Amino acid sequence: MIGLTGGIASGKSTVTARLRVLGAYVADADIISREVMKSESVLSNIRSAFGDGVFLADGSLNRSELARVVFASPERVALLDSITHPAISKRLLELVVEAEESGKYPLIFVDAALLIESGFYKFCDKIWLVTSNTGMRVRRIVLRDGIDHKAALKRISSQMPDEQKLPYASLVIENNGTIDDLIASVDKAFNDELSLNGFAQSSIS
Repeated sequence: MIGLTGGIASGKSTVTARLRVLGAYVADADIISREVMKSESVLSNIRSAFGDGVFLADGSLNRSELARVVFASPERVALLDSITHPAISKRLLELVVEAEESGKYPLIFVDAALLIESGFYKFCDKIWLVTSNTGMRVRRIVLRDGIDHKAALKRISSQMPDEQKLPYASLVIENNGTIDDLIASVDKAFNDELSLNGFAQSSIS
C-alpha cells in the first residue's frame, strides 16, 4: 500500500486520476471522511464532545456550525480529529484489504491530504508526496476558487508545509510544469513501482 499526499493545489487530484487510468486502486480519504461523518457512532461522539448546538432540528449534523465551533481553537480541531481519524483509518484499511484480496490491481494507493498529520502513514509501505512551488499553488487556487492572493496564501499556510513532509516521502513528484509533464512523471513512477514488484509496465500512454 502506497500513501499519496500533497498540499492544496499541489496537483494531487490529477495524480490520483492518472493512477486510476493506469489501473491502480485508489482509496480516497475525503470520500471516506464524508461517509464516516454520517455514521451513528461518530455522530454520537461529536454530540458528546461539542453539544447539541452543532446539530440541526432534524438531528443531522450542521456542518457549517461544527466548522465554526471546531476551528475556533487548535484544541477543538484536535478533539474532532481524535473522533474522526480512527474511523476513517479503519474504513480505509478495510477498502485496501478488499482491493488486495480481489487481485485486480497491480498497485494500491490511499489518497489522503492529512496522511502524515493523521498518523495513517504508519500503515503505508511507501509514501508518494506531490509538491509544487508556492507561486504556482497560489495561482491555481486563485483561478479555481475565485479568491485573492492573500486568501490563497492563508489556505496554503494552514497546512503542514512540504518541508516537514519530505522526511516521510519515499518518492517526490514535482508539479511545477505542465499537466503533460505531471502525467509523464506519474507514469514513470508507476512503471518503476511495477518493475520493483515484478509486474509488466503499463502500456497506457
